[in-house]
Amino acid sequence: MQVICDHNDKPEKWLDTGCGTGGSIRLAIESNPETYFVLAEPSMDNLMKAREVTKDLSFCEFINSTTDELTLDSGSFDVITSILSHHYYSDMDLKKKAFSNCYRMLKKDGIYVTVEHTIHKKDQSSYDEEWASYMWDHGLDEESIKNMFQRRNTAYFPKTEDELITMLKDSGFEDVQVFWRTCSDVGLYATK
Repeated sequence: MQVICDHNDKPEKWLDTGCGTGGSIRLAIESNPETYFVLAEPSMDNLMKAREVTKDLSFCEFINSTTDELTLDSGSFDVITSILSHHYYSDMDLKKKAFSNCYRMLKKDGIYVTVEHTIHKKDQSSYDEEWASYMWDHGLDEESIKNMFQRRNTAYFPKTEDELITMLKDSGFEDVQVFWRTCSDVGLYATK
């Protein structure tokens, strides 16, 4: 992730919250062999897969936890990432607690990066058509695309870009910026 390298090209400690099966963080681990990585994930099955995917790489610590429940030391990470993980919070108070907890664990001048599914206040149907077309072009069948839309607000709970920025600022983050945007997702970074 270029936005992280531009901010800190040699992070000492990196926390990936909601690491899933480790696919998103593997490149970061390969590119930062001197960095101590902590991978947190609420699903033990996914965490075990992440351990397997990263076993031949630099040292990683694995924690079975949601972001809001992490009790790691305050101010201990140069980088914290949450890639397609916090939109699963259905309880907005817990989502805000997750953002606040990331802020707490981040070092001064650290960077927080998140990518989340989003919704749009205006013309959502046009964005949905674009997203469906993208998924179709990338090999998803009609039933899978339909299931993806049915999961919205039942399995994942997207917010608007503005709502996400407000939540991050309310959690204490400064300089919240969009670094990437599609019809269905937004990438944000923020500093402490």
